[in-house]
Amino acid sequence: MPQQQGPIRVGIIGTGIFAYRHMRAYRHLGADKFVIVACSNRSREKAEKFAQEAGIPEQAIFTDPNDLIALPNVDLVDVILPIQFNRAILEACVAAGKNALFEKPIAADLNDARAIVKLGQSSPTVVALAENWAYHPKVQAVAEFVRGGGIGKIINFTYDSARPFNPDSPYLSTTWRQNPQHPGGYLSDGCVHDMGHLVPILGRFESVSAMASSNYKEHYVKEETLATTIRLCSAGVKRMLLEIHGSNGTLRLINDTDIELLDDQGLPLDVSQFERPDALSDVEGELSNLYNVIVKGDKLGISLDEGFHHLAFIVSALESAESGRQIKIASV
Repeated sequence: MPQQQGPIRVGIIGTGIFAYRHMRAYRHLGADKFVIVACSNRSREKAEKFAQEAGIPEQAIFTDPNDLIALPNVDLVDVILPIQFNRAILEACVAAGKNALFEKPIAADLNDARAIVKLGQSSPTVVALAENWAYHPKVQAVAEFVRGGGIGKIINFTYDSARPFNPDSPYLSTTWRQNPQHPGGYLSDGCVHDMGHLVPILGRFESVSAMASSNYKEHYVKEETLATTIRLCSAGVKRMLLEIHGSNGTLRLINDTDIELLDDQGLPLDVSQFERPDALSDVEGELSNLYNVIVKGDKLGISLDEGFHHLAFIVSALESAESGRQIKIASV
């Protein structure tokens, strides 16, 4: 694929809540890297509202996403749609020779997820899965340290992740949350974030045993609490704690911002090596990586087959919760 010349021209399909977060990130990175030139939404009113804020001209506002994909001045299609539409839109993007960024989870089921992985692997253009939690600088630093043998051989780990329930969240009332097509509803939508933390640090999982329950049945249509050997749940406060015990010491990652490192005697060690003050985080880090992939040929921060593994873990965990059995995690 020839290298991109000039800023990457972006067309956004789906102008809901998170499109505005992407718009802020594109602007943060600068018009020399990205410029939003078109948008599409099945609601013309929502598309026009976004276009006004993004500075998109009227002739580049669409209700049919295929019209946007066909635009010759769009280099990157940013797909922010309910997950069940990912496969069809990505197939259209690749057929049109467009780079594409699409939202997690990778798909609504493992069949579509496999098809997306194979599509991206065979495409001459970039097909990138958006997983902003994989771009937290300290998570990346910890991943490099642990996978590089920094605490020796991993013996075991525990992970406790809790996010507050907010009845006023704008995401709670969305159609794709209240009528989810993806397995587990909020569990797969939210827990792939946790997988974006864990897999780069610990590697992939082979099997899982799990239990699932619901504490907010009046708000969620499916379970929102999942307990496995790693714990993923809803709670009153946001808190994440990953503790990894290795043959040479212990590392704790707290809320993806704080790190504690202990030697094999339990004594604290210096953690300044994990500081990355100039690194971009979250969506900005994600889009910066994508820019470098398209323009410089860098490697994606998260691969499509990793995205498949994230979803496959949750599908297996849900099956385990229902059956009471340990479930082997599917592979591509």
